[in-house]
Amino acid sequence: MLIRSQSLPQIAMWQERSDNTPSSSSSNLAHSLENVTQSQAQPAGIRLRGEVGHRSPMQTGIFNFSHAGQREGVAPLNGNAGVSAPSAGPGSHRYPIEMEVNSRWIDKQTRPACKYAPVVISKGQGEEAMKSMRSVEENRIETCRQLAMTHRSSDRCGWISFIRHDQASDLRFGPDNVPAIVISGGSANKIAQELGKDFSLAWHPMNMRNEPVYLLVHKMDYQTYAAALKEALDQYPNLRLVGWDGGQLTGFGAARAAATTLADSLPYRPERILMMDQDVVQTEGTRHSRPDVQQAVIDKHGSTGKPIIGYGVGYPTRQDVPKPFAATAKPDAQDFNSPAQQFVSIQAPFRERQGDGIYPAHMVAGGEDMLMGLRLGLAKDGKNTAILKGRIVKKELKGPADQPNAYWNKARVETLGALFESEKGTMVRFEGQDMTLDDLMKLFVRKQWLAAHPSPDSYNAAACVIERIILRLNKP
Repeated sequence: MLIRSQSLPQIAMWQERSDNTPSSSSSNLAHSLENVTQSQAQPAGIRLRGEVGHRSPMQTGIFNFSHAGQREGVAPLNGNAGVSAPSAGPGSHRYPIEMEVNSRWIDKQTRPACKYAPVVISKGQGEEAMKSMRSVEENRIETCRQLAMTHRSSDRCGWISFIRHDQASDLRFGPDNVPAIVISGGSANKIAQELGKDFSLAWHPMNMRNEPVYLLVHKMDYQTYAAALKEALDQYPNLRLVGWDGGQLTGFGAARAAATTLADSLPYRPERILMMDQDVVQTEGTRHSRPDVQQAVIDKHGSTGKPIIGYGVGYPTRQDVPKPFAATAKPDAQDFNSPAQQFVSIQAPFRERQGDGIYPAHMVAGGEDMLMGLRLGLAKDGKNTAILKGRIVKKELKGPADQPNAYWNKARVETLGALFESEKGTMVRFEGQDMTLDDLMKLFVRKQWLAAHPSPDSYNAAACVIERIILRLNKP
């Protein structure tokens, strides 16, 4: 439990201002996690100027999915596109969706490389199956919206709030600064050990050339990280720790939506940010401080018109850390369709009035990068907006496990469980048999692909099945 005190980092939550709501200049007070109040704010994507400090204004996501033209493949460049579906529910998608098992997923040796893809959704779905797929997507969005808005006073209330440092320390930065936002979880002790051991992490404060680094963790991990990283936070003036809160919604998509919301709230209004996974290492081919790499990324933003550019081709498995300035293997051509992931550049504006940014918060189980890429058309016709000469390398973080790991072991599982309750009646056609998603998980247990159902692993596998359906629906 966080105790309110003068040194408590600020947590703020803001309500989107409607057209007939007067703007407010009243300041926000620091709050404990148990007593968060709401204040008026400007619409998303319009950041306030003014005094920065313990009472600074801050933006939040609004979890709005209304849009036009999605079925034609048109999505706003920085809007979290989706479909609002008040009538969607388990009974709305009763026609079976055809799928088969992913042979690489059932092999424990190759599963790490395709851990988010337990099934392959058939391409040739009939009209009724396509209706079911659309209903599946609508139901997922609506369920996630309800989870995000839990304990919020109205549907127009911002769903993301933050615990953060005194922003007065950020006044020395300006729009030309390029901060790094690093998404982390359950690894406080490992990161503390890694930062003190060497400079191999790409986002190590010493590698950032005095650019700010925001380590973004869920609020349930915040105190653990603050304690484990106290020495590093004291040692590196450009390192900040921020906690995010999305109500009862957790997951990969929500964390990335929180990152773009954080970027949108920064008082110095950066024109561009870096977003990295916690385990990305610095390599010569992807080193963001290299003038030629930096220029290549900026040029690709300009030539493609895309708000996000990958610093290289990402891979799902961890690799050995290359020596400083050593050349790394070139990416394989067969991997050029990899989504922009792991280490990316994102240009402002990071959010607009009716969206949470480019990342779909409802993709909780690992499909957020792929859906974002599909909607933005990042990889198609044999082309990819990533810098294809570089290979992004991720390392295994070493050190003691965090105890308790409440976000991963509790909050994440609760989100997955709530999603399963909403989605378990989804009808699928698997190995020629029609069954519900619930029955499919039971079948996975009988085939020894899963250890137990219901369980955190089966909830996650079920969520991944749903996300493969959503991805297939959104493919051209």
